[in-house]
Amino acid sequence: MKRSPPASATWTWPVVALLLLASALAGYPQAQKKSATSTQEKPDALLAAAMEKMSTGVWSVNGTVAVKKTIKLHGLLSGEDFDLTMEPGVNPNTPMREIVIKDKAWICSDGETWHAGSPDDRLLYNRAHVPIMADRRLPPFEKVGTEQRDGQTLLHVRLKVPEKKINPKELPQYWIVLDSQGQAQYIGHTEMPMFSQAKKEVLYCSFDYAPAKENIAPPPVGPPVDDKAYGFYDIEQHKFDWKGKIVRLQVTPKLLESKQIGESTYRAFLKDTATPNHYGIVEFPYDALVQLGFLKKIVSGTHGWEELEKMGALGRTDGEPVSFYVEVIPIGEKPAARAVAVGAKFNRDADGTVSYTWAANEKAAKSPSPAAMASDASDGDLVNRGIEKAKKGDLDGAIADFDRAAELNPKDDAPYYNRAQAKRLKKDTAGAIADYTRAIDLGSTNPAAYNNRGNARAENKDLDGAIADYTRAIELKPDYARAYYNRAVVKKDKGDTTGAEADFKTAKKLDPELVGEESPADSENNGASGATTVSLLDSKLKLDIPSDFSRDPDDPKEPKTVAKFSGPDGAWGTVLRGMHGLTPDQLEGYLKKRVAEYNKGFKWLPKDSHLQWLKKEIVTIDGRKWADWSFVPIMKGRKDYSHNPVYTRNLTTSYKGQLLEINFTSNLNTDPKIKREIDHIMDSVHLEE
Repeated sequence: MKRSPPASATWTWPVVALLLLASALAGYPQAQKKSATSTQEKPDALLAAAMEKMSTGVWSVNGTVAVKKTIKLHGLLSGEDFDLTMEPGVNPNTPMREIVIKDKAWICSDGETWHAGSPDDRLLYNRAHVPIMADRRLPPFEKVGTEQRDGQTLLHVRLKVPEKKINPKELPQYWIVLDSQGQAQYIGHTEMPMFSQAKKEVLYCSFDYAPAKENIAPPPVGPPVDDKAYGFYDIEQHKFDWKGKIVRLQVTPKLLESKQIGESTYRAFLKDTATPNHYGIVEFPYDALVQLGFLKKIVSGTHGWEELEKMGALGRTDGEPVSFYVEVIPIGEKPAARAVAVGAKFNRDADGTVSYTWAANEKAAKSPSPAAMASDASDGDLVNRGIEKAKKGDLDGAIADFDRAAELNPKDDAPYYNRAQAKRLKKDTAGAIADYTRAIDLGSTNPAAYNNRGNARAENKDLDGAIADYTRAIELKPDYARAYYNRAVVKKDKGDTTGAEADFKTAKKLDPELVGEESPADSENNGASGATTVSLLDSKLKLDIPSDFSRDPDDPKEPKTVAKFSGPDGAWGTVLRGMHGLTPDQLEGYLKKRVAEYNKGFKWLPKDSHLQWLKKEIVTIDGRKWADWSFVPIMKGRKDYSHNPVYTRNLTTSYKGQLLEINFTSNLNTDPKIKREIDHIMDSVHLEE
């Protein structure tokens, strides 16, 4: 199956509406690949032809990716296969090298040993390959000039934009190698910004490409010495004979201790089955201990099995022995050797290629690699991904993401709150209470944290503690109907009939539909419960969010942003407040101003396209005036925009004398379904005074 780059690797440059414009460029026809008679007239065709030629064969790449720090990236590309090295790698001062050939993957993060990787881990590949990716629709490019380098003629082209004051370095630029007839051979050099959706920042890339003299080959990983299962004693006795070789190690299913010794390396203390009462240590990469069933989730630090069990992290403790393959590395003259796990299943292809995988069902391909986690996933990204996993029922996967997010930012309450939600769904009430408490101790003023901890305490029969939590939630949010209702239920259980009746009455007044439920109600607060109705502005603003959208963590650096949402393939939405004063009679003038701004901002679109305004009028919703304005870029002569990108809807109103604006856009997503979902979101908007 052909892989395509994720939305996290898209072109972008500093013009109006950064993300929208970058996405719009993807929606227009590619230049025809006809022979160019004049490089001055047809840079687009030459660029497309160069990309097409680089879609086959083997190409060397050498360059940098810079943002807060500069990462060196070099190696080989061949179609969807690659052999790339990143410096520095996951571990400081140590390069990380990754090789993918078809469905086989190998990774070396310590500069010495190889272990099984995931063919779907393509972070390094996407960074090096996106600039030369063929079979896409290109925006217009213009000629800058020609240069002579090492006896070659290079045509320098860059993205064509009307704004003359833009720094050329902020635009995608290519140097195309031409033959004596002026025909494109390949892309010799490129410089461009790429936008990372994961970290919401711009990466500046600079790469040199050239035809490679060598092919992509598997790493020097050999087959096992034989099919026999060995123990730690055998490794010690044969450490010099087996130096650098692979053997199958068989151990009992219970993990005795886990210790993190690096950014993505863990030591496991295990007991083998070959020799009575013989123990040893094995080094495992990233989440291999989880994949093999020794752990339920990744844990940092050092923990014995008793502590792991209390943490809910210990995996299987009995059953059949577990076997996997390790590389033997002698340690001096001592009767000891490092055993570094390389995989759980041995594979040998017809051509003799040797590889290892972590599970027969390729579960490893579903897990993020240390490179992806270290290079491009923030704690906020992990929290969002964990929420989505929980919605789909993958609670263990969600908890693993929340664990990692807490490790990256231990002072953020969001990972603990959401992990508590997931633990409650797994019936781990004690674990949920501990995480709610941690979130609160970190300074969370989210009333839902108190409300839901109260529910967990009620389940543990701690009725007084539950009432205290509900009371605190009400103090933080006086119109919190759910907290009143939950407190009423607990008061009734304690025999406080008068207090229960008073709380039921208040809850019914605040939310008539809530009273009558048979169990305490959890807050619908972007947690693992999967609620679709989002309440903002003290529950005055409500809108329905589809299951494939998730709410982003609040950013204190953006006080004007009430909420941000992320959808599939780059779709997103925001709710903004207080940008400047706005009264109802100023709405029409504001609408005209925004329409004029967007018309001006989109003048760079190709001549055969335009910005189609779908709506730009003042409407009344629930007795309130709103400016309803929506648009989509569209080709002239076409009426159907169902598969166009950048379908965007906006609703603007005056709320308490300030601007309140709701924006949702499909961005890169061209699926008609996303347009229907955006329409549903906007149609569900309900605002009360």
